[in-house]
Amino acid sequence: MFSTAALLAKQKELAGVVAAHGQIQLADLATELHVPRDWMRDWIYQLVQRGEFSGYINWDEGLLYSAEAEKLRAAGKCPHCGGTLALAGKGIIHCNNCDSEIFL
Repeated sequence: MFSTAALLAKQKELAGVVAAHGQIQLADLATELHVPRDWMRDWIYQLVQRGEFSGYINWDEGLLYSAEAEKLRAAGKCPHCGGTLALAGKGIIHCNNCDSEIFL
């Protein structure tokens, strides 16, 4: 486990790695951060809630993408498949077609 400060630093590192890669497999991200893969979901949601990450993820494919929220809002369609989007919670938009989630 991490102290609060170390956890926040690791989560910011996660956001930085995604931004640097543009897209990354969750398994590769966990390996790069030296943490278990199953921690990624909670960490991503925590970053989104704090407004420190925007992008989208396709949970089925295990791919996390960095994206500019304004471009996603303007497009109004899923960046993965072009499907329709629906609000799924604070800072989260869900694609009704491919089940991707977009984090704003």
